[in-house]
Amino acid sequence: MENSPTCVLIIDTAWLGDVLFTTSLIGAVRETWPQTEIHLVTAPRGRELVLFHPELANIRIFDKHGKEGGLTALKKLASELNASKFDIVLCAHPSTRSRLLCSMLDSPVRVGHPGFLAARALTKIVHNDLAVEPDHVERRLNLLRAIVPVHHTPPLKIGISSDEKLWAERRFSEVGANPATTLALIPGSARNTKQWDPANFVKLAGHWLKKDPGGRVFVFLGPNEALLKPVFEVVRDERIIIVEESLRKCAALLRNCSAAVGNDTGVSFLAIAAGCEKVIVLYGCTQVNCTFPLPHKAIAAGVPCCLPRTGHGEKMCKWTDGPPWCMKQVSVERVANEIIPK
Repeated sequence: MENSPTCVLIIDTAWLGDVLFTTSLIGAVRETWPQTEIHLVTAPRGRELVLFHPELANIRIFDKHGKEGGLTALKKLASELNASKFDIVLCAHPSTRSRLLCSMLDSPVRVGHPGFLAARALTKIVHNDLAVEPDHVERRLNLLRAIVPVHHTPPLKIGISSDEKLWAERRFSEVGANPATTLALIPGSARNTKQWDPANFVKLAGHWLKKDPGGRVFVFLGPNEALLKPVFEVVRDERIIIVEESLRKCAALLRNCSAAVGNDTGVSFLAIAAGCEKVIVLYGCTQVNCTFPLPHKAIAAGVPCCLPRTGHGEKMCKWTDGPPWCMKQVSVERVANEIIPK
């Protein structure tokens, strides 16, 4: 583009991990046009992740599964957005609803992914193949690349307030945790086919604490993961601390951990965005050559399980009723070698 845009709108109303991946796109827009005003439309579940993001001028929460679920509400949202006169719209969520919203916007440049209504809704269509599972971040940066060159991949970023940082420091102090010797474990997942056996997380905690008896292990559990709690409580080790806090408080704690290990789930990517020193994400049925900026790393089962697959993976394992077969191929020793200093 010859002239810098005055206002850019980014749309991503998907899962928590997707919104975190989109923070790299926000950073790329800022690096490309330092003076541009950046706005974001996201779902209520994404609000906590971008609440204090330093690059965003405005965040519009779109309750698409609640009070704004109908066509009338979508038209009202489009009218609100058109009042801001956005020069560019980058639609990072490849859904029909998002494309329908784009079709109602007056912006001269609207970039998104193919699908129903794409020809009408978008001025530029960027290839997107969830079955192949291309890199999550690069897929979003390709939207901007359709307009201007992008040579740098900005990191994932979540803004953490000074009060939240202070709360995390106090929490570490209360449990006798030293950031240099604290491991974060993220054993939950929205789908059981993405879940490493919870017993493996317990074994990994044992490896960590054996290496440094003065260390601590924070186990992050979401509101729907209560069934995992007894797996860690039965160990009866006060050095293993279960964390059941808001996403923002989790981010503040993760920021101070020296390492984190988790499944393919939003909180694992939250650890990266918060600034955890080293994050290991475990993949089974949804992994195809995933890479992360060093020192973060993806560990994959490396087996052709559940093919063909979509970006979210299968709901149930085809091979076993218990922990997914592909995730069983990732050993505790393999993960421990990545996070425990020799």
